[in-house]
Order: sequence, then C-alpha cells, then structure tokens
Amino acid sequence: MTPAKTKSLDPSWLALVTIVLAVTAVRLFGLSLAQVDLGVDEAQYWLWAQDPAWGYYSKPPMVAWLIGAAQSVCGPSEACIRSPATLAWAGTSLFVGATAKQMFGPRVGTVAALAALLASGAIFSARIISTDAPLLLFWSAALLALVRLRDGGAMGWAVLLGAAIGLGLLSKYAMLYFSGGLVLAVVFDPATRQALVSRRGLVVLGIGLIVLMPNLVWNLGHGLATLRHTADNASGGGLTPGIVDPLAFAGSQVFIAGPVVFAGFLWAVWRGIRGQASADERLLFLFSVPIFLGLTVVATLTRAHANWAASGLIAAFILGAAVLVRAGRTGWLVAGFALALAFQALTLWGDVNADRWVVAGETPYAPVLGWEVFADTIADRAEVNGTVAVVAERRSEIAALAYYARDRAVTAKAWPPASGQPPQNHFQMARALTGRESGPVLAVSPCAGSDRFAASYGRVIDLGPVSTPVGPIRQRTVHLFLLDEPRMTLAAPAPCPAR
Repeated sequence: MTPAKTKSLDPSWLALVTIVLAVTAVRLFGLSLAQVDLGVDEAQYWLWAQDPAWGYYSKPPMVAWLIGAAQSVCGPSEACIRSPATLAWAGTSLFVGATAKQMFGPRVGTVAALAALLASGAIFSARIISTDAPLLLFWSAALLALVRLRDGGAMGWAVLLGAAIGLGLLSKYAMLYFSGGLVLAVVFDPATRQALVSRRGLVVLGIGLIVLMPNLVWNLGHGLATLRHTADNASGGGLTPGIVDPLAFAGSQVFIAGPVVFAGFLWAVWRGIRGQASADERLLFLFSVPIFLGLTVVATLTRAHANWAASGLIAAFILGAAVLVRAGRTGWLVAGFALALAFQALTLWGDVNADRWVVAGETPYAPVLGWEVFADTIADRAEVNGTVAVVAERRSEIAALAYYARDRAVTAKAWPPASGQPPQNHFQMARALTGRESGPVLAVSPCAGSDRFAASYGRVIDLGPVSTPVGPIRQRTVHLFLLDEPRMTLAAPAPCPAR
C-alpha cells in the first residue's frame, strides 16, 4: 500500500518566515528599551481605545481597537501601545511575499517580502502606532486575494477581498484608492473583469459594505465628523502651486520605499511605457502609478504628506523586486538591504538613546520627549491648588496630560469650539470645558497674560511659568492660571500675542 503524500512547506518560505519573525522580535525588543514618549496622535489614539466605538473624530476605529487589544495583553506602556504596528508590518511583508510568489515565483516573493519588511518607511512606521500600519496590512491582504481570484481562486478569496477592503476602510479612508484600482482593473484587465463581474464580485461588494456600514452609521450620528475632517485635511490650506513641494514629495517616496527597490519600480514603469510589461505587471501598475501621479499633482497644487502615497508602495515592492530579480541585479539588492539594515540599527540606537541624543545643537526627538515629566508636573500643581480639571490650548498638551496623568485625580480638557462652530479636534468633541466643573480649573497657556481668560472666568490667578526638561538641552515652558467663577458662556482665550 502506497503511503499518502504530504505537502511539505516550501523551505524558502520557511526561511522567509523565520527572518520576518526575527526582525519583528528585534523591533519589539527595541520598543521595550526606547526612551521615546508617545506623540500627540499616539496618545490620542490610546485615549480613543479607552472608549471603544465605531468611529472617532479624525480617523476610523481600527487603530483604537488594536491598541485596546494590545493593552488587554500587555498593559498601557508605550511599547505595548506601539506593538500592533510592528506586528502589522510583519503581516504586510508576508502578504506581499505571497502575492509576489503567486505572480512571479518564489525568488521574487522572497525579495519582495524583504523589500516591504526593510523599507525605510516600514522601519519608521513599525516603531509608532498610526493608521498606516493596519491600512497597509489590509491593503496587502486585499491585493493577494485579488491576485488569487484573478487566477481562478475559490469563493473564499472573494470573502477575504471584501473583508480586507472593509477592514482597510476601518483603518484609514485611503483604502478607497484600492477600490479605485479595482475599477481600473475591471476596465483594463480581462482576467480581473472575468473574476469580479460575477457572483464573486457581488460577494466582495457585499462583505465590504457590511464591514464598513457601522462606521458610516456612526458618522451620520456624529455630524459626519471623520468624513468632514478627512475632507478638510485633504483640501489643505488652499491652492499654492509650486515645484518644490512635488519634488520633495517624489523624493520622500524614494526614501520610504528604499532607493534600490524604488529604482526597480521606476524601471518597471519604463518597461510598461515601452510596451514590454506583462499582464501581471500592468495589473500592479493600476494599484501604484495612479496613486503616485495623483498625489504628486496634489502636492503641486496644494500639499501632500509623504505617507499619503504609502498604499502605492505595496505594488511597487513587488514590481521593483520582479524587475531586479529578472535582470539579475543581485548586487543592487544586497546593497539596498545592507543600507536598510544600517538604517534599522540607527533607528533602534536612536530610540534607545533618544533622551541623550544631540545633533548640531538640536534634540532630534524633541517632539516626543519630556511629556511624562510635563504631565506629572502639571498634575502636581493641579492637586496642590485643589483642581480636578486642567484645560490646555494645544492638542499636544491635552494628549500628554490625558495619557501620562491617567492615574492622577485630574482630567485633561480642551477649550470649547467657537459659538456655532463644529469641534476642531477630538478633545473639543469629547472633552470640552463646560463651566460646570467642580471647583477651580487649572489653565495651561503657551504665553503669559491673565487678561486672556477674563471673558470666561471672573476670577483669574496667575500662578507663573513652569519649565520641564525636553531632552538634555531644551526646556518646555508653559504658564499656569487658576480659573474660578465661570461666566455663562465659555470661549477659548484669544491667540497669544505675536513675538
């Protein structure tokens, strides 16, 4: 009797998984040693996680859900809060590798996975908690599902594609770019059209809508807060045409992807322009080139942050790897990965020594240093003066107080929005000062001048300035005021006088 054959795991894939796990373990260890306080957005996301919901002021809910899940396992430390991003990048690299393997073979799959894992943008993003990490995880999962469906995959891949699109939209609305790529693929790629203009396409659409629907309902119940903020953010500060911004934006994409892999991507695009691209390559163009071109135009007309085009990098990793492997550019790839490992080592060293690092008389990590000391100092002053509410004018200070004073008997609040105006941030929506707080309020101000608060409070006591360290050479100085006898209507103080 012949023994049944067993399907063994591809040794190259096993080696790749081992590398991904090793890099991820090093990154998690680095997070545990890092001397970097939470940034304003990170602290705000943590605060969201304490109140699970289907949406929040400026972002969909996924980032808060991930923080909440991590906190339930390892607590509220900075390393634990940031760990979902590290793990998400491990998943992204494996999805990228699986997609590249399906399209171009195992060697390209390995190189593409390493390109995603060791890209400069991945190295930076894996050490902070943001919406980009889960977005790219679900984007890469969706791309794999699409490729498998296009190759005749079963209905399960349609389920994965719909779920990944929906979960991606719950991470960041930039997942809409993927939907745009799908439309282009249905129009220009016969294999995709055959796969999706069918019952499987209806399954994709239905599951995606089902996953997203609760967030849309939440927005309808909250004045379209997230959608409005996203639109305002995308519109920028008005039209300011120029050549410097698009050049800087294009340069940032080279850095984020890694110069060697991005050069391979541009090579693939050039081959496509010359009519030398395969059908698989043309499919990947639809999920990368329009994103880069469209956002370069946006950068030319107004502004575009470097990470706005991050989703286009998923296909770019695969295209760059495919071209370089096919051309036998092993030396280029080795040089690119060596450069990436050097940047990874520098980043780990920088995070561990963040509170001691000075470059050209400046503290590179200043925006994410000193917040714990700042919050403890303000909480001490609040308790000494018998206040339970602390109101600040800047979002960074409110976020720091909310997180780092979480175990103290004080509540961080924001000044309310102007009369008749919608909230301008999450704190104005969820933590606005009301005038009904018990006892006096401690106000944190970026400038001196008690008269700025006279319109809202009848009794204002100037407590003077307070300075706390920010790294080895800088100080963070604020001015404190004790506010009591609130008036009928509260209003944010006038802007500080120009210096």
